[in-house]
Amino acid sequence: MNKKKRFIWTVQIEVDESWVADGFNLDNERAHEMAMSELPWANDNEVKVRVTKSPKASDIKKAQGY
Repeated sequence: MNKKKRFIWTVQIEVDESWVADGFNLDNERAHEMAMSELPWANDNEVKVRVTKSPKASDIKKAQGY
């Protein structure tokens, strides 16, 4: 089986604290769902998405009132 070349996009998403307070948290699954919604004809094995950096879990919990 031939390995196909992959193209990598680095994406930065800046979200206001109010969104985090309302429950937003970007993990690998959600990032993958977002990418797949923009590439609706892609198969799961054609798109890989991974969060390489995210806010501290404690900062997210604090913003969400926990």
